[in-house]
Order: sequence, then structure tokens, then C-alpha cells
Amino acid sequence: MTITPQLVAKYPLPSREHASTSVDLSGPLPRLWVRTAESLRLHELGERAVLGAEFPLPPAARSVREWVAPDLSCAVFAVDGVYVAVGRDGTRLWEQPYGGWAVEQWGYVDFSTLGARPGDSGGELRIWLRLPSGLPDSTLILTLDAEGTVLARNMIPCGGYERFVSLHWRADGEPVGVRVSGGLHGPTDHHARWESGRIVLGRPMTGPGERLQRERDLLDTDPQSALCMTRDRRGRDVSWHRLPSYERTAVLSLADFPAPGTGDCSVHDAPWISGWGGFVDAGTAMVTLHNSFDEARVLRFGEDVWEEHSHWLADPVTGTLHGRIEYPMRDVDSVTPLGDGTWMTTEWDALHRWRAPRS
Repeated sequence: MTITPQLVAKYPLPSREHASTSVDLSGPLPRLWVRTAESLRLHELGERAVLGAEFPLPPAARSVREWVAPDLSCAVFAVDGVYVAVGRDGTRLWEQPYGGWAVEQWGYVDFSTLGARPGDSGGELRIWLRLPSGLPDSTLILTLDAEGTVLARNMIPCGGYERFVSLHWRADGEPVGVRVSGGLHGPTDHHARWESGRIVLGRPMTGPGERLQRERDLLDTDPQSALCMTRDRRGRDVSWHRLPSYERTAVLSLADFPAPGTGDCSVHDAPWISGWGGFVDAGTAMVTLHNSFDEARVLRFGEDVWEEHSHWLADPVTGTLHGRIEYPMRDVDSVTPLGDGTWMTTEWDALHRWRAPRS
């Protein structure tokens, strides 16, 4: 069956000639990041888009990456070989040079609040940023306070050239793990601890979650952290796994969809399952089919029928398909499930927020 979604909100997007946009899901509300040559603007996406903060870019600077503190007190821009922290009034708070390093690929800035209790905004802000180590198998991480004073320099014996490195956090703001990804190998997570002002690297994590992520793509975790959703890297199936054991509880394979060219799958001729998917809410998952474009094949199939993408709702407990979403516009591509019963899609001039009709 097809499912006609209900439009919850429409968020206009600026002209792509003058701005780039992305959606950030790290806060209590989704945020729309709008980057222009002059500033970075963050909009809270509720019933409508509301400006939450704006950070002016340093004058005559071209930013290649940006990071924002969770409390919106500052943004860090990677500009002209330097990390630059800027307040909301445009004041430069501190700088850290990184030279000619490819920060747009391997740069990393993160924030934590040391001493904070779960659910508490107290504690001291710490900024963690990566600099080039000059070594093929090590990663240099600096720890700064809110004023930019370097509190620690950590040379961690993992990562290195052409590997992306990030930190895992405890609720009180101390690092408890290091993730290394990219290159020829899958991601590796290491235990770590904060001891006497430095990061001490421990053994690689070897639990069922780490083994699973070396074999499959992790798409999402449900709002209660009771299930996670993974995808076969060749696009043949998605699976759901109970946490923390990672026991597989349900699977949905390509064979469970209608045959290409028939029924709800009449818009595709050779689909596979893409990485656009996740939990709409605890009881509903979004699965996306993708169909690579080939002009001759599409013309034979029927150009007025064929679509490159389709979005499907499924039951994450049983793996049962509910049906394909039928939007009022054709060929909606990217989709972002929000976990609150809604999802967002992107058109050229707007973000659309949808929900399934109430049964």
C-alpha cells in the first residue's frame, strides 16, 4: 500500500548560490545550519524556523569547516590554516594554527562540560581539537578552556595520516573512548580514560557492537536506545538489533519488497537499500530504496513512472513493511528521520517535515 504523509512544517531555504545548509540533530530540537560568506546562522526547527544564534565569520576569511558549542556560546571556524573561535558578537576568542593540513577532511573539534552531572548544564566548558601530529600512526589532540588556554596536549597512539579520529564521552564530560575510521579498514573503537590531565588509550573494544559495525553500516538507534538499525553494505537488507546485546531481532531484505516494476515498487526497475534510513519513532522505521540512473534503461522502463528514490515505513520489531510514502511531489531523495514521529525531506527551496497519518 502507499501512505500519504501529512505535512507538519515547511522551512524555507536560502538560495544555494549564496548559502549552504545542513541539519544538525545533536540538540533537543533539530537545527538548520546556514553558511554564507558572512556568517553561520543556526535556526531551531519547531513549528517554524526560529533563529537561535548567528556567528559572524572573521573578516576576509573563507571557512572550510565549522563547529558550534552546545550552549551556542561560540563557534569554531577553520579558516586560512587556523582554527578561530568566534563569539556571537563576532569577537575573536582564540586561535590555533594547523598550517596546510587538510582540515576539511581530517579536522576535528568537539566540546564537553567537565564536572557536569547528567541533565545539568553546570561545569566548565572544554574544547578538544585535532592538530596534525606529523606521525603516520598517532593523533595530536589539544584540550582548551573556554578562553583558549591550552590545558593539555595529547599524542594518542592511534589514527594518524588519512584516518578520522573522534572521542566518546562520559556523562560528566570526560573522554572514555577514541574512534578511528577511514582508510582501508572499518572503524575501530578504543577504551580510553582521562588521567592526570591526559588521555590514556586502552585496548580496542571487542564487543558485539564493534564486530557488527565492522561488517555492516549502523544507520540509527531508536529514541529509547533499545534497538539499533544496520544495513548490509551491498544494500541487500536492513536489520534491527536489541541493545546492548546486538542480537538481531528482525530483518527486511530486498526480497520482502514488491518485485521491481510491480505494486508499490512500480517506480523502480533495479533498486537496492540505501543508507538514508532510521527510526521515525520507537515503533516505526524508515527504509529508503535507491535506483541508479541509466538513461537507456529508464527510457525502456518509462521515464514518467521511474523514480530514483522511494521511502518506506516498516515495523522495527517484526521487519514488516507498512508501505511506500507517496509525496505530493516527484522523486524526493534525501530523508532524515527525527525519532519523534516525524521526518524531514529536502527540496531545492525548502525542508519539509512530515508525519504518517494517524490510524
